[in-house]
Amino acid sequence: MIREERGAAATLAIFVVFVILCSVAALHTFEAGYRRQLNTLQQRMATDTTKAVAAAVEAELNGALKDAIAAGMYESGRRGENRDKVEERLRTYFNQRIENGWSYSNFENIFVPVSDENSLLIEWLPDGSLRAYGYLDASFRHVMGTRAYGVKLDAGIVPRYGRMMHIAYRVYAEAQTVPDVAAFEAELNENYAAERLWFKLTPTDSRVRVTVYELYGGRVIAAENKELE
Repeated sequence: MIREERGAAATLAIFVVFVILCSVAALHTFEAGYRRQLNTLQQRMATDTTKAVAAAVEAELNGALKDAIAAGMYESGRRGENRDKVEERLRTYFNQRIENGWSYSNFENIFVPVSDENSLLIEWLPDGSLRAYGYLDASFRHVMGTRAYGVKLDAGIVPRYGRMMHIAYRVYAEAQTVPDVAAFEAELNENYAAERLWFKLTPTDSRVRVTVYELYGGRVIAAENKELE
């Protein structure tokens, strides 16, 4: 009888150890599965975040490019500079924004190279407006290892710099010999009203200064011709 009880106790002990081992194994399997699921979820979130940040930077850069075009036209226009200076200024303003960089949490690195003649193309359209487009070999690296590459650029504005410069030079040449500057100014503003161009003629000691304002699309951009020798 004692031997039977001892045998039953031994069997029970083995059963208990077996149950404990199974429980430990099941717990380990559950934890491993949970960690895999959690890691997968984190990777998906990192991927979505990386895509969102890349899209946000791309949108901001296109907005900055549009502002750079407008600023380049305005600054060159009021100095009576040519198209080459407009292009030079817009590249300078645009690259200044890039050089300021970006800072987003959970990102190890966000790299956007400055633009050049190969990555940013500038196209003057027949109506004198300007379009800039291209591609920057940017890279975005999340702390989880997710990466994104590339930024597309495409921006343009309505103001017709080329058209304004042509008119400014022609009007300047005519304005130096007209007998009545005020009447000539009124005639210009009437003739070019359909193009939303507005002229201001200011007589000086030796010459008549001409400024052309572009009012199309709600923007105002001035192009003032330089003095002709």
